[in-house]
Amino acid sequence: MTVGVLDTPIGPLCVVTTDLGVARVDFGRNSRVDGPLGTDSVAAAAHLEQALSELGQYFAGERGSFTVALDRSDRRGFRGEVLTALESVPYGSTVSYGELAGLSGRPNAFRAVGTTMGLNPIAVIVPCHRVVRSGGALGEYGGGVASKQWLLDLEAKGPHST
Repeated sequence: MTVGVLDTPIGPLCVVTTDLGVARVDFGRNSRVDGPLGTDSVAAAAHLEQALSELGQYFAGERGSFTVALDRSDRRGFRGEVLTALESVPYGSTVSYGELAGLSGRPNAFRAVGTTMGLNPIAVIVPCHRVVRSGGALGEYGGGVASKQWLLDLEAKGPHST
């Protein structure tokens, strides 16, 4: 695993990559990863470099989607289905917890969707900030409600080219 930190307008993000791709994006300078860190491989280092670059472009308003590989090896069951469905929510759009539950094939599981959003291991890139309450209220967010609003405001402007 390889670890890097990117300072962003919503605070530092800790990015962890493996040979498969991005495994975690956590708020703050530390990650909640179990296991040894610093066992850099060429592939993990390349994924980290790409992730940090793409996240920097995203926060500058220059990128509307991510192409860096993701390490989805821990996705299982309903939570995995929800995170996969979440990846289909377009830049600049929002869905409710109930709508995401429907996209995941279980329309009544909106509370479980909320729990899954709180456990999303790859913040920002897997866009849990795009999930809001059915009445339009923001709801909770791991990086804080102000960060969620900042990300939604950024996306409302649309990506621009430099």
